[in-house]
Amino acid sequence: MIAIVPFQQQKPRHSLRASTPKAWVLRSPAAPERAQELAVQLGISHTYATLLANRGFRGSADVQDFLEPSLDRLLDAFTMRDMDRATARIWKAIDEREAILVYGDYDVDGITATTLLTSALMRLGGKVSYFIPDRIRDGYGFSARGVDVAKRRRTRLVITADCGITATQEVRLAKQHGIDVIVTDHHEPLGVLPDADAILNPKRRDCPYPFKELAGVGVVLKLVQGLEQHRPGSLPAGFVSHHLDLVALGTIADVVPLRGENRIFAKLGLERICNSEKPGIIALKEVAGLRAKRVESGHVAYILAPRINAAGRLGNAESGVRLLLATEPGEAMTIDESLEEDNTMRKKIDEATLEEALEQLQAMGPELPPAIVLWSDRWHPGVLGIVASRLMERYHRPTVLISSDHDEGKGSGRSIPGFDVCQALQECREHLIGFGGHSYAAGLTIRSEHLEGFREHLCRVVSERLTEDDYVPKLSIDGPLLLDECNEALVQFLDRLSPFGIGNTEPLFIAENIQIAGSPMVVSRNHLKLNVRQNGRELECIGFGMGHLAGPIQTEPGRVSIAFVPTINVWQNRARLQLKLRDVQIR
Repeated sequence: MIAIVPFQQQKPRHSLRASTPKAWVLRSPAAPERAQELAVQLGISHTYATLLANRGFRGSADVQDFLEPSLDRLLDAFTMRDMDRATARIWKAIDEREAILVYGDYDVDGITATTLLTSALMRLGGKVSYFIPDRIRDGYGFSARGVDVAKRRRTRLVITADCGITATQEVRLAKQHGIDVIVTDHHEPLGVLPDADAILNPKRRDCPYPFKELAGVGVVLKLVQGLEQHRPGSLPAGFVSHHLDLVALGTIADVVPLRGENRIFAKLGLERICNSEKPGIIALKEVAGLRAKRVESGHVAYILAPRINAAGRLGNAESGVRLLLATEPGEAMTIDESLEEDNTMRKKIDEATLEEALEQLQAMGPELPPAIVLWSDRWHPGVLGIVASRLMERYHRPTVLISSDHDEGKGSGRSIPGFDVCQALQECREHLIGFGGHSYAAGLTIRSEHLEGFREHLCRVVSERLTEDDYVPKLSIDGPLLLDECNEALVQFLDRLSPFGIGNTEPLFIAENIQIAGSPMVVSRNHLKLNVRQNGRELECIGFGMGHLAGPIQTEPGRVSIAFVPTINVWQNRARLQLKLRDVQIR
């Protein structure tokens, strides 16, 4: 890899500043002959072929599979360990009219997984109900209270959705009460697996399923596939494709890599969201102002998912399931308007928590610690993950925020690429009551007297693992691009590579040492707007959240280097080429 390091970078590890400068890293170039072969095979320009080759595509079939995902290319559900046991037990429950409880997690992945599984079991004739735990009262995962709920509902079979892989004691308790348990989860197993009747999790060490990065809703989709394979024709034709809107919501919201089966789910699922007949999704889009728009992965991550999540963060997460299961438009709109109120309140709590966290961090001194670990008895547990993500993105280091009282704290951790926060918590387990998650995100509970010791231990683990370079955020650059090469055809080609996210980042280009045309402006909510010129070609740029750069650019006029994404901006029915800035280096 060839790193192009910004000239303003100076020991970012220890400096408390508004944000950490970025390093630009060019993708390793593929062999020139591979790009040439792709250009000939696909009949595309050398620029397009080089982009594909540098992203690892090896031949035209490889490219076509990626550009045209199909449900026909989904993997066999029965290659997942315990699928035979899970489907047999569920069909027994359906045939014998046993009460089934779907026990889901309270985030979007868990809510969509619960909705999908409940819908499928109802369609198969199951006697099914669902339960989503309360984030504050019950905490994360399958709990003792969940067993009590199952007992009260005379449940014979519990199926978890997006949780349960670490619930060894709770599964044992359920079994003691004559309740069978099937675990469906995608989080990292820790130590001994629960003694469940079946465990569907591609991350099990003994699971041969080839794709390991499914979200919780993806694992549930495989179970639905398995149930239909067990009895062909038991679900109506098109059931899976009809519910891909749910799968896309959960998959994108949980920030799993958008490759392999996840790309199929996200690409086809986004198309389904645009044309969804579900009253709940129609209401979501209506209230969010997306009814007439093409819904993209960014809309899911930053607009739709937070609204669904708001119920689980501040109120009753079952509202999210009720919304997605709603059959009447009026009912769906009523639920969604309530979620919108929760989301508005959540944003206010977010901002207050972030401000307090920044004050705490500032009070610790001018140097940043290897890991950010902060706590307060005033913080709402429901927003810790969001605020931890914002701090992690700003300072580019593992971050844990904890809501603590006199006895116990609940926390959320977020991490940077290359550092497994769940594994780090495993190394700090002597301070913790419990924890779980995956490499980028985790949750924990801790005795309040262990907070200082935990912070010191985690900082020590991080310091031993990370180098100075790891604290520098990286922008993966696809290559240099002349302004003359930016056109509508390029934007349309890049759009075919969407949806974008982890594992399939949005193509990003650089133009170096180009002229500023006119004066930069700050528009709307702290956005930077400027025009750039190169070889006589002038284009408009927009930098969201980059308004703070207008002053330095104005003070030192001349030339800049930009990292950007070519886009088409449509405003008042007029379409024009616009460069979306991701970073600016002032010369």
